[in-house]
Amino acid sequence: MTTEPEPDSSSQPAPSAVTEPGPGVSAGGPEGLGLRISSPVLICGGPSPSKSELTARLRSLDVKVLDSPGVEHLEAVLSAEEPRVAVLDVRARRRVPELRQVVGMLRGGAVGCAVLLWFDGDAEPHEILDLRRAGDDHTIGTVDVEDTLIRLHLLSEALPEEAGDRFLVGDLELDVAARTVTRAGRDIDLSDTEFRLLRLLMRHARTVLSKTEILHEVWQYEFAGQANIVELYISYLRKKIEVGMPKMIHTVRGAGYVLRPADADTSTGR
Repeated sequence: MTTEPEPDSSSQPAPSAVTEPGPGVSAGGPEGLGLRISSPVLICGGPSPSKSELTARLRSLDVKVLDSPGVEHLEAVLSAEEPRVAVLDVRARRRVPELRQVVGMLRGGAVGCAVLLWFDGDAEPHEILDLRRAGDDHTIGTVDVEDTLIRLHLLSEALPEEAGDRFLVGDLELDVAARTVTRAGRDIDLSDTEFRLLRLLMRHARTVLSKTEILHEVWQYEFAGQANIVELYISYLRKKIEVGMPKMIHTVRGAGYVLRPADADTSTGR
Protein backbone atom coordinates (compact mmCIF):
# COMPACT_ATOMS: atom_id res chain seq x y z
CA MET A 1 0.00 0.00 0.00
CA THR A 2 1.28 3.43 -0.90
CA THR A 3 1.27 6.13 1.73
CA GLU A 4 0.95 9.88 1.24
CA PRO A 5 2.29 12.48 0.99
CA GLU A 6 4.55 11.41 -1.83
CA PRO A 7 7.96 12.93 -2.54
CA ASP A 8 8.20 15.26 -5.48
CA SER A 9 9.54 13.40 -8.49
CA SER A 10 8.94 16.04 -11.14
CA SER A 11 12.52 15.70 -12.32
CA GLN A 12 11.90 12.17 -13.55
CA PRO A 13 11.30 11.87 -17.30
CA ALA A 14 7.81 10.72 -18.26
CA PRO A 15 7.40 8.53 -21.35
CA SER A 16 4.71 9.56 -23.78
CA ALA A 17 3.29 6.07 -24.22
CA VAL A 18 4.31 2.77 -22.66
CA THR A 19 2.65 -0.46 -23.66
CA GLU A 20 2.97 -3.97 -22.34
CA PRO A 21 1.93 -7.10 -24.20
CA GLY A 22 -0.79 -9.33 -22.91
CA PRO A 23 -4.49 -10.10 -23.17
CA GLY A 24 -5.51 -7.94 -20.23
CA VAL A 25 -6.79 -10.82 -18.10
CA SER A 26 -5.33 -11.42 -14.67
CA ALA A 27 -4.69 -14.77 -13.11
CA GLY A 28 -5.23 -13.45 -9.63
CA GLY A 29 -5.55 -10.30 -7.58
CA PRO A 30 -5.73 -8.70 -4.14
CA GLU A 31 -6.66 -11.08 -1.34
CA GLY A 32 -6.43 -13.94 -3.85
CA LEU A 33 -9.41 -12.64 -5.84
CA GLY A 34 -9.53 -13.26 -9.57
CA LEU A 35 -9.56 -9.99 -11.49
CA ARG A 36 -10.41 -9.30 -15.09
CA ILE A 37 -9.46 -6.00 -16.65
CA SER A 38 -10.52 -6.42 -20.25
CA SER A 39 -9.01 -3.22 -21.64
CA PRO A 40 -5.62 -1.57 -21.73
CA VAL A 41 -5.41 0.89 -18.81
CA LEU A 42 -4.38 4.45 -19.63
CA ILE A 43 -2.74 6.36 -16.75
CA CYS A 44 -2.72 10.16 -17.06
CA GLY A 45 -0.77 12.25 -14.57
CA GLY A 46 2.66 13.32 -13.38
CA PRO A 47 5.25 10.87 -12.00
CA SER A 48 4.43 9.51 -8.53
CA PRO A 49 5.03 6.41 -6.42
CA SER A 50 1.34 5.51 -6.74
CA LYS A 51 1.54 5.65 -10.52
CA SER A 52 4.71 3.55 -10.58
CA GLU A 53 3.28 0.95 -8.20
CA LEU A 54 0.01 0.69 -10.11
CA THR A 55 1.88 0.32 -13.40
CA ALA A 56 3.98 -2.50 -11.96
CA ARG A 57 0.95 -4.29 -10.51
CA LEU A 58 -1.01 -4.07 -13.76
CA ARG A 59 1.92 -5.40 -15.73
CA SER A 60 2.29 -8.28 -13.28
CA LEU A 61 -1.33 -9.13 -14.03
CA ASP A 62 -0.59 -9.13 -17.77
CA VAL A 63 -2.62 -5.95 -18.38
CA LYS A 64 -1.42 -3.53 -21.05
CA VAL A 65 -0.46 -0.16 -19.53
CA LEU A 66 -0.50 3.13 -21.44
CA ASP A 67 1.03 6.33 -20.13
CA SER A 68 0.20 9.85 -21.26
CA PRO A 69 1.41 12.62 -18.93
CA GLY A 70 -0.36 15.33 -20.94
CA VAL A 71 -2.23 16.33 -24.09
CA GLU A 72 0.68 16.16 -26.50
CA HIS A 73 0.67 12.41 -27.12
CA LEU A 74 -2.81 11.57 -25.83
CA GLU A 75 -4.65 11.66 -29.15
CA ALA A 76 -2.17 9.24 -30.72
CA VAL A 77 -2.42 6.85 -27.75
CA LEU A 78 -6.23 6.90 -27.79
CA SER A 79 -6.35 6.34 -31.55
CA ALA A 80 -3.79 3.54 -31.62
CA GLU A 81 -4.80 1.61 -28.53
CA GLU A 82 -8.48 2.51 -27.93
CA PRO A 83 -8.39 2.04 -24.13
CA ARG A 84 -11.77 1.92 -22.44
CA VAL A 85 -10.49 2.41 -18.88
CA ALA A 86 -8.32 5.30 -17.65
CA VAL A 87 -6.82 6.53 -14.39
CA LEU A 88 -6.70 10.33 -14.17
CA ASP A 89 -4.58 11.88 -11.41
CA VAL A 90 -6.12 15.23 -10.50
CA ARG A 91 -4.24 15.69 -7.21
CA ALA A 92 -2.73 19.17 -7.07
CA ARG A 93 0.94 18.12 -7.11
CA ARG A 94 0.45 15.43 -9.78
CA ARG A 95 -2.30 16.96 -11.88
CA VAL A 96 -2.03 16.39 -15.59
CA PRO A 97 -1.47 19.66 -17.50
CA GLU A 98 -4.38 21.00 -19.58
CA LEU A 99 -6.77 18.93 -17.46
CA ARG A 100 -9.96 20.08 -19.17
CA GLN A 101 -8.67 19.20 -22.61
CA VAL A 102 -7.52 15.79 -21.40
CA VAL A 103 -10.92 15.07 -19.84
CA GLY A 104 -12.66 16.04 -23.09
CA MET A 105 -10.42 13.75 -25.11
CA LEU A 106 -10.98 10.81 -22.77
CA ARG A 107 -14.74 11.22 -23.01
CA GLY A 108 -14.82 11.96 -26.73
CA GLY A 109 -14.01 9.79 -29.69
CA ALA A 110 -15.82 6.73 -30.89
CA VAL A 111 -15.69 4.77 -27.65
CA GLY A 112 -14.65 6.97 -24.72
CA CYS A 113 -13.17 5.84 -21.41
CA ALA A 114 -14.56 4.98 -18.02
CA VAL A 115 -12.34 7.06 -15.74
CA LEU A 116 -11.04 6.45 -12.22
CA LEU A 117 -10.10 9.85 -10.73
CA TRP A 118 -7.58 10.31 -7.91
CA PHE A 119 -8.49 13.38 -5.81
CA ASP A 120 -6.67 15.07 -2.95
CA GLY A 121 -8.06 14.49 0.53
CA ASP A 122 -9.37 18.05 0.68
CA ALA A 123 -11.18 17.89 -2.67
CA GLU A 124 -14.44 19.82 -2.63
CA PRO A 125 -17.70 18.07 -3.66
CA HIS A 126 -18.21 20.51 -6.55
CA GLU A 127 -14.79 19.57 -7.96
CA ILE A 128 -15.64 15.87 -7.85
CA LEU A 129 -19.06 16.36 -9.43
CA ASP A 130 -17.60 18.63 -12.09
CA LEU A 131 -15.11 16.01 -13.32
CA ARG A 132 -16.85 12.72 -12.65
CA ARG A 133 -19.54 11.31 -14.91
CA ALA A 134 -21.88 8.32 -14.73
CA GLY A 135 -19.89 5.14 -15.21
CA ASP A 136 -16.75 6.66 -13.62
CA ASP A 137 -15.27 6.10 -10.15
CA HIS A 138 -13.06 8.13 -7.80
CA THR A 139 -10.93 7.97 -4.66
CA ILE A 140 -10.12 10.74 -2.20
CA GLY A 141 -6.84 11.11 -0.30
CA THR A 142 -4.35 8.28 0.07
CA VAL A 143 -4.06 6.10 -3.02
CA ASP A 144 -4.43 2.42 -2.17
CA VAL A 145 -3.18 0.47 -5.19
CA GLU A 146 -4.91 -2.75 -4.11
CA ASP A 147 -8.20 -0.87 -3.91
CA THR A 148 -7.45 0.78 -7.27
CA LEU A 149 -7.06 -2.63 -8.93
CA ILE A 150 -10.44 -3.73 -7.64
CA ARG A 151 -12.04 -0.48 -8.83
CA LEU A 152 -10.50 -0.92 -12.29
CA HIS A 153 -11.82 -4.48 -12.39
CA LEU A 154 -15.34 -3.24 -11.56
CA LEU A 155 -15.15 -0.41 -14.12
CA SER A 156 -14.08 -2.92 -16.75
CA GLU A 157 -16.83 -5.38 -15.83
CA ALA A 158 -19.48 -2.63 -16.06
CA LEU A 159 -18.59 -1.72 -19.64
CA PRO A 160 -21.12 -2.76 -22.27
CA GLU A 161 -20.19 -5.86 -24.20
CA GLU A 162 -18.15 -4.77 -27.17
CA ALA A 163 -16.86 -6.50 -30.26
CA GLY A 164 -14.34 -4.34 -32.06
CA ASP A 165 -16.14 -1.05 -32.69
CA ARG A 166 -19.53 -2.46 -31.72
CA PHE A 167 -21.69 -1.96 -28.65
CA LEU A 168 -24.11 -4.78 -27.80
CA VAL A 169 -26.91 -4.32 -25.26
CA GLY A 170 -29.50 -7.06 -25.39
CA ASP A 171 -30.71 -7.34 -28.99
CA LEU A 172 -29.58 -3.77 -29.80
CA GLU A 173 -26.29 -3.38 -31.67
CA LEU A 174 -24.41 -0.22 -32.63
CA ASP A 175 -21.39 -0.39 -34.95
CA VAL A 176 -19.31 2.75 -34.63
CA ALA A 177 -17.04 2.14 -37.62
CA ALA A 178 -19.87 1.28 -40.03
CA ARG A 179 -22.19 3.77 -38.32
CA THR A 180 -25.06 1.29 -38.28
CA VAL A 181 -27.68 0.42 -35.68
CA THR A 182 -29.77 -2.74 -35.65
CA ARG A 183 -32.26 -4.26 -33.24
CA ALA A 184 -33.14 -7.93 -33.54
CA GLY A 185 -31.61 -7.77 -37.02
CA ARG A 186 -33.74 -4.81 -38.13
CA ASP A 187 -31.83 -1.81 -39.52
CA ILE A 188 -32.49 1.53 -37.79
CA ASP A 189 -31.70 4.84 -39.47
CA LEU A 190 -30.52 7.56 -37.04
CA SER A 191 -29.46 11.18 -37.45
CA ASP A 192 -25.97 12.19 -36.27
CA THR A 193 -27.30 13.54 -32.97
CA GLU A 194 -29.50 10.49 -32.37
CA PHE A 195 -26.49 8.26 -33.06
CA ARG A 196 -24.32 10.14 -30.54
CA LEU A 197 -27.08 9.98 -27.94
CA LEU A 198 -27.64 6.25 -28.40
CA ARG A 199 -23.89 5.59 -28.29
CA LEU A 200 -23.72 7.43 -24.94
CA LEU A 201 -26.66 5.46 -23.52
CA MET A 202 -25.18 2.16 -24.69
CA ARG A 203 -21.71 3.03 -23.40
CA HIS A 204 -23.27 3.53 -19.96
CA ALA A 205 -25.89 0.79 -20.21
CA ARG A 206 -27.71 0.08 -16.93
CA THR A 207 -26.46 3.40 -15.49
CA VAL A 208 -28.84 6.32 -14.97
CA LEU A 209 -27.66 9.45 -16.80
CA SER A 210 -29.02 12.85 -15.80
CA LYS A 211 -30.25 15.34 -18.38
CA THR A 212 -27.30 17.58 -17.48
CA GLU A 213 -24.79 14.77 -18.12
CA ILE A 214 -26.42 13.91 -21.44
CA LEU A 215 -26.51 17.57 -22.46
CA HIS A 216 -22.82 17.94 -21.67
CA GLU A 217 -21.70 14.75 -23.41
CA VAL A 218 -23.84 14.99 -26.58
CA TRP A 219 -24.15 18.73 -27.09
CA GLN A 220 -21.13 20.05 -25.11
CA TYR A 221 -23.33 22.73 -23.52
CA GLU A 222 -24.35 24.10 -26.92
CA PHE A 223 -27.90 24.11 -25.56
CA ALA A 224 -27.01 24.86 -21.92
CA GLY A 225 -30.14 25.46 -19.88
CA GLN A 226 -32.35 23.78 -22.49
CA ALA A 227 -32.77 20.31 -21.01
CA ASN A 228 -35.94 19.90 -23.09
CA ILE A 229 -33.69 19.16 -26.07
CA VAL A 230 -32.70 15.94 -24.25
CA GLU A 231 -36.35 14.96 -23.76
CA LEU A 232 -37.02 15.64 -27.43
CA TYR A 233 -34.20 13.42 -28.69
CA ILE A 234 -34.97 10.66 -26.18
CA SER A 235 -38.47 10.68 -27.68
CA TYR A 236 -37.01 10.45 -31.20
CA LEU A 237 -34.83 7.48 -30.19
CA ARG A 238 -37.70 5.65 -28.51
CA LYS A 239 -39.82 5.92 -31.63
CA LYS A 240 -37.04 4.42 -33.73
CA ILE A 241 -35.63 1.63 -31.53
CA GLU A 242 -38.75 0.62 -29.62
CA VAL A 243 -41.43 0.62 -32.33
CA GLY A 244 -43.22 -2.73 -32.04
CA MET A 245 -40.57 -3.89 -29.53
CA PRO A 246 -40.21 -3.99 -25.72
CA LYS A 247 -38.89 -0.81 -24.11
CA MET A 248 -35.17 -0.31 -23.56
CA ILE A 249 -34.92 3.39 -22.64
CA HIS A 250 -36.48 4.10 -19.26
CA THR A 251 -37.20 7.36 -17.46
CA VAL A 252 -36.14 7.42 -13.81
CA ARG A 253 -38.17 10.26 -12.34
CA GLY A 254 -36.04 12.96 -10.79
CA ALA A 255 -32.82 11.28 -11.95
CA GLY A 256 -32.66 10.90 -15.73
CA TYR A 257 -32.63 8.09 -18.27
CA VAL A 258 -31.21 4.57 -18.40
CA LEU A 259 -30.91 2.05 -21.22
CA ARG A 260 -31.26 -1.63 -20.28
CA PRO A 261 -31.74 -4.88 -22.18
CA ALA A 262 -35.41 -5.48 -22.76
CA ASP A 263 -35.39 -8.63 -20.60
CA ALA A 264 -33.79 -6.81 -17.61
CA ASP A 265 -35.73 -5.83 -14.49
CA THR A 266 -37.83 -2.81 -15.39
CA SER A 267 -39.35 -2.08 -12.00
CA THR A 268 -37.57 1.27 -11.79
CA GLY A 269 -38.66 4.06 -14.10
CA ARG A 270 -40.98 3.58 -17.03
